[in-house]
Amino acid sequence: MPRQPSREKTQRFRLRQASELPQLPTCPECGRSVISDRTAPLCSRCWKLTPEGRAADAERKRRARKRDAV
Repeated sequence: MPRQPSREKTQRFRLRQASELPQLPTCPECGRSVISDRTAPLCSRCWKLTPEGRAADAERKRRARKRDAV
């Protein structure tokens, strides 16, 4: 997922504060805001505790170790 310029994030944040955009969904486990579509409906913290999240984190670390070893 490409990174978004901070001015776009700031613009969306201000529009949400002004109630011109809908609020972000909340995590059913802990109530935090769900920012990423990749982890929806869970927030990133709760998603990392699921089997899919643990597998994705392990793969990410595996790639980083492989890259650093070269």
